[in-house]
Amino acid sequence: MTTIRSFIAIDLSTEARAALSNLQNRLKSIVPPKSVRWTAPQNIHLTLHFLGDMATNDIAKVSDALGATASACQPFSLTLGRLGCFPNMRRPRIVWVGISGDTPALVTLHQDLGKGLKTAIGFNPEPRPYSPHLTIGRVAKGIRPRHLPQLSQALTQEQANIGQLVNLAVTKISLIKSELKPTGAIYTQLSWGELGGVKKPGEIGD
Repeated sequence: MTTIRSFIAIDLSTEARAALSNLQNRLKSIVPPKSVRWTAPQNIHLTLHFLGDMATNDIAKVSDALGATASACQPFSLTLGRLGCFPNMRRPRIVWVGISGDTPALVTLHQDLGKGLKTAIGFNPEPRPYSPHLTIGRVAKGIRPRHLPQLSQALTQEQANIGQLVNLAVTKISLIKSELKPTGAIYTQLSWGELGGVKKPGEIGD
């Protein structure tokens, strides 16, 4: 059985990617060198569900479920802002930007999509509550021990300076194939569904 690594996500606008890129550049200037592997701005998405290794035979079923969910949801607006880390600022491993705005609509979209995927392909969503965020960097595995408290301090100080970055109009959701390469992940849009509209299949970019 042929499989592909895939996920469903909300694409970011050019303006949103630019705002995140500017933030990354600010952070690069204050954190210890090579302490964080920054996510390429074009690879940042707001993930709704990570499907993992999905059978290629299920692409059409997932696309149909995606389209049905999207068409039943009206467009809404989110705001990108706040800086945080998982598991916390003292022991940072993942650096993220938070999501605010019409989060009830986002959570409803996430839940309805999960139900649609379960019906379509037996997908079981994660049991943990949905925590929407944008991963902008991952702490390097080989970070020097003395650099970790420096990194934590720098991120904590900058956290107070990060307000609202940019607004994002959510008008569609996409099924995306992820190919892991030595040079980084390559993402290909397989299909998408317009909120309040009709699914449009095909490997078509923005």
